Amino acid sequence: MFINRRHLVQTAGLSVIAAVWPKPALSQQYPAKPIRLIVPASPGATVDVNARYIADQLTSRWKASVVVDNRAGAGGGIGSDTVAKSSPDGYTLLFAGITHFTTRLLPDSALTYDPVKDFTAVVKVSSAPLALVVPADSPYKTLGDLVQAMKAKPGEIAFGTGGNGSSSHLATVLMNDLTKTKARHIAYKGNTQAITDVIGAQVAFTWQGSGGVLPLIKAGRLRALAVSSSARWESLPDVPTGREAGVPGLEIASWMGVIGPKGLPQPVVQLLSDELVKIAGTPEYKEFCEKQGMTVDIEDHKRFQADMPHEQVKWKRIMALAAE
Repeated sequence: MFINRRHLVQTAGLSVIAAVWPKPALSQQYPAKPIRLIVPASPGATVDVNARYIADQLTSRWKASVVVDNRAGAGGGIGSDTVAKSSPDGYTLLFAGITHFTTRLLPDSALTYDPVKDFTAVVKVSSAPLALVVPADSPYKTLGDLVQAMKAKPGEIAFGTGGNGSSSHLATVLMNDLTKTKARHIAYKGNTQAITDVIGAQVAFTWQGSGGVLPLIKAGRLRALAVSSSARWESLPDVPTGREAGVPGLEIASWMGVIGPKGLPQPVVQLLSDELVKIAGTPEYKEFCEKQGMTVDIEDHKRFQADMPHEQVKWKRIMALAAE
């Protein structure tokens, strides 16, 4: 076969140029299509409200759609499981909270993912304590009233949660442990139904994040008895903390942040971390969090990734109380 020498030289030259010519970095190409941000909760839940704010901000900055996809169920574990099985390309992410750990730790859990090893922690943006709410016409006017009722009727008073291992479940577990009381657990497939049944007095109370209950408290459909933070909420200044209500140690909060599947490319991780740290550091996000009863709590990729094993140990201890 005859090969023209000039053609051979030209081809070789082009090959050398292609090899040394700088290619666009992956982070410069990303995102090239819509990003799916999975939320392991029902629409309107605190984690959902936060995720939608973050998604809107990223969409505005990148001019690429970040679409919230609600995947409630299994106490939030379905969302984590979906992301664990997704392609590590940066286009399927999880806006996670503590249920990422807790539902996996349930004794009867059918979930198989490892909360640390099967994921890449991208950034933490906030923490959200909970509010203890009862129907507006409930006979329980204070946390003390509820505690006395649970002591008088051990295991009879029902409470609703977003599922086994959810933050609403664990807040009640902690409260019962601290007050030496028992209550009857009604686990729903999401927080929305739990809140609905409290309004209708089908269950006596629930612990919920601010996003799902603040509008209902303001509208007079629910009454808040306490909050699970160390200080009162700006949005509920008349509602006492657990300590103020007579139960020291009643503090629990769900962190919120973005997590991807294992193997997420480092340039994508760094780009996401940098952008989300900027968003979470704005005065607008601080104001948004304060109105929702949340606090800005930023950890970049390196800090968040390093903190994940410690989070697993912490929530494992609280989950042990739920199994007692």
